[in-house]
Amino acid sequence: TPEDGMQVVVKGRVTVYPARGNYQVEVWDIKPQGAGELQYRFEQLKQKLFEEGLFDEAHKKSLPKFPENVLMITSRTGAVLQDFINITKRRYPVMNLFVYPVNVQGQTAAPSIIGALKDIPKLVKSKTLPEMDIIVLARGGGSIEDLWAFNDEELARTIFDCKIPIVSAIGHEVDFTICDFAADLRAPTPSAAAELITPDIRELIENLDKFSYFCRSFVQQKLDGYKNSLREIEGNYYFNRPKDIIYNFYQKLDEYSKGINQVTVNRLKNYLNLVKNYKKTLHHVSPQNNLKKGYAIVKKKVEMDEMRLQFDFNKIVTRAANLKKAEEVEIEFFDKSKNARII
Repeated sequence: TPEDGMQVVVKGRVTVYPARGNYQVEVWDIKPQGAGELQYRFEQLKQKLFEEGLFDEAHKKSLPKFPENVLMITSRTGAVLQDFINITKRRYPVMNLFVYPVNVQGQTAAPSIIGALKDIPKLVKSKTLPEMDIIVLARGGGSIEDLWAFNDEELARTIFDCKIPIVSAIGHEVDFTICDFAADLRAPTPSAAAELITPDIRELIENLDKFSYFCRSFVQQKLDGYKNSLREIEGNYYFNRPKDIIYNFYQKLDEYSKGINQVTVNRLKNYLNLVKNYKKTLHHVSPQNNLKKGYAIVKKKVEMDEMRLQFDFNKIVTRAANLKKAEEVEIEFFDKSKNARII
């Protein structure tokens, strides 16, 4: 329905009302112009794919709770990728992150993304990439024209056909594209996608502590129940009459009680040791912990290979032989980083 201020293109004819000499237009067809036209095309394609069932919840694939390998399809430049890396490293540092660089704006963007989605299964099959748990399609915010590549019909059908769960993280929270509806999960922003697909390692540690407390409480409750049962049996009239029966029965009960206590204590110790080992492991794998102890990380600048899929900004130097004279390096300490030159 046309609204005040809307720019439209109409088809019709101009006529004259002879009695007053007024001109009038008989309209046969009316279409929006400019951004309104794009919105019209968006709604038309959205309705078409909806009727075909591409957006049905029954076709949505569930995301794993603890992803091991995640691949990001986005531009290699820009803040989107760096923000995503920072959030995932903070929340779930054990996850492996890969990137497939593509164009995210302009006429080449949709074919570039379609090619990436079709190429990824081939790379997995050839063992160039490991099995992927999640694919994240991400781009920063922009106008409807900037994000129009993500309203491509062929791209939507390629997302629907993909066997790997796809998370769409396009633009800002108010931006909606056809890819959002075709994907298995829509994230309001790329940063929100990083939080949606990763568990918080601090919550995992907290849950381990809660589980440890539950185990201790459960075992103690069982022990208290066994002790009460033993007291009831011990005070039973029929077992108190024959002294010899009472004595023998008491000895057996004492042996059973000691055995139960020993087994229960051993199991509890095992559970506690497991929890301590998990906490120690999580603590020791933290790079910040090693930096606190006085260690430092030496990095050197490298040229990124366009075919390299795992994104990395710097190369960590592990051997002195890997450094050349006069080569610039970055030394990362616990509080900040310093640049240096090899002499």
